[in-house]
Amino acid sequence: MTEAELKRPTGIYLLAVLFMLAPLGNLAISFAGSGVPHWYLPSTLIEFLKAVSLLDWSWLGFLFLSGILLFKAHKTSWTVAILSLVFVLGLNIYRFSTHALEGDGLFVQTQLVLSSFVTVGVLLLAFYFRFPYLDRRAQWLFPTAHRYDFVTPVDVVAQDIFEGVTESISVSGARIRLKRDLEGGSRDLRFVDVIFPAIRNVKVKCKVVEYHENVLRLKFKDLSRRDRGYLHDWFRSQIETNQKSEG
Repeated sequence: MTEAELKRPTGIYLLAVLFMLAPLGNLAISFAGSGVPHWYLPSTLIEFLKAVSLLDWSWLGFLFLSGILLFKAHKTSWTVAILSLVFVLGLNIYRFSTHALEGDGLFVQTQLVLSSFVTVGVLLLAFYFRFPYLDRRAQWLFPTAHRYDFVTPVDVVAQDIFEGVTESISVSGARIRLKRDLEGGSRDLRFVDVIFPAIRNVKVKCKVVEYHENVLRLKFKDLSRRDRGYLHDWFRSQIETNQKSEG
């Protein structure tokens, strides 16, 4: 499955925008609630910004960072976003429990709203942190292996040999459509071997990520350096063929 085919988590993107705007809103509400007239004038605003503590800048920065990371639908970025939000939530809970905000009425209320907002954000991320919003074959590093929508025949060796074709493929895994259904034990199937007849008969051990309606999503295991090279060579040949046909 290509990145374009993954469902777009619209709710998360909206949440990302709100997280990026939240620090500005928090500061604006805090300054407005100070009772100082014309707080928004540059000279007054600069003095307010100087008075913001390093601790406040830290959690506001983490909140903004979380919003940026959520725009990248990737395991690593979303994990960092969740950790950032948990940090912000924990910090606010600590401050409330130690009465660190005592006496700052409007500011306290703002913090309470933001803490509730962050809590909902963490719960939403925990829900969305799965296929089809994130590719399970993606590695926990940047960048992920490039996937190609190349079609090539394959033989899947499980309890029998099942013929199929790739719908997408990379050096980290493949999405394969089988010509016939895997039999009864498919739900318990964890590993299969895949043979690529058109790619020097490369045989790869694969972990089953998902199987649904004759579509098998696999992550390559123990792909040798030689076989990885064969795959790269085949990718290049397919790209060149496509470019010639388009030209």
